[in-house]
Amino acid sequence: MTSLLAVRDLTVQVPARALKIIDGISFSLGAGQTLGLVGESGCGKSMTCYAIAKALPRGIAQTGGTVTLSSGAQADGQGRAPSVAMIFQDPTSSLNPVHTIGYYLESALFRHQGLRGSDARLEAMRLLERVGIDRAKSRLRSYPHQFSGGMNQRVMIAHALAAKPQLLIADEPTTALDVTTQAQILYLLEELKAETGMALLIVSHDLGVIARLADRAAVMYCGKIVETAPVTELLRRPAHPYARALIDCMPSIDPADLEPPIPIPGSVPLLDSLPEGCHFHPRCPRASGECSVRFPAPTNIGLVHEASCYHPVVA
Repeated sequence: MTSLLAVRDLTVQVPARALKIIDGISFSLGAGQTLGLVGESGCGKSMTCYAIAKALPRGIAQTGGTVTLSSGAQADGQGRAPSVAMIFQDPTSSLNPVHTIGYYLESALFRHQGLRGSDARLEAMRLLERVGIDRAKSRLRSYPHQFSGGMNQRVMIAHALAAKPQLLIADEPTTALDVTTQAQILYLLEELKAETGMALLIVSHDLGVIARLADRAAVMYCGKIVETAPVTELLRRPAHPYARALIDCMPSIDPADLEPPIPIPGSVPLLDSLPEGCHFHPRCPRASGECSVRFPAPTNIGLVHEASCYHPVVA
């Protein structure tokens, strides 16, 4: 299968301070597939998404590697670069409070599809209905503060769909939502992916979300990918001690499992004080002397399973 997205040796830095935020990561994503980026806060997941979307904040720059979106993977065969859309962690702060929902959607429809006037309004109403917002005609006149967090996230998804994206990037799309609304948003993303055939790159610190939506997962720590595997394989046979630790942090709903979640000792180090070698070694129970000398190269654990570790949990 032709890759829709190919990231090769991507490096993102704060040039003014020579701090690496993303350090030479590589992965690919085919049309219709879902890749989950998982890791603690501060590991570089969101910045990876911003680099792919060409939306890096001021003062941060891509200084190495390539991000390639392949037009060959497009269904329309017209040779245009595939469109990318992104939804963010906090939907309420991502929407302009002085504009109505209608203005927000109709502006996107004009930008991406050239629609205006009644055509844009009708399509905006259709998009709201598609993402589960009723009374769409009257809702177009509403402002973000008149919507709940879950409804605003649905508006963000509708806004993304206005671009007819081949790749949708979802950066912690359920973090600011209650549990019931989280489930509704995840179900909506599943439906839309199946309906449109778009690829999905989803970011989360919650392995439960990744397990539900993703085909493959990439575990990130301190700007590096330390393990990649199919989601079922990662959950069943994690190889990197960090991936194992993330799984051990997950609470169980099995009434027979009385063991409490095991927290990971320590915290993610600051960018200006990263440990030498494998950045996880100060927190790792399997670390040895070589772990503090150089970062390990990826090792094949299985046919499509790699981990960068000198002492993998599974051999």
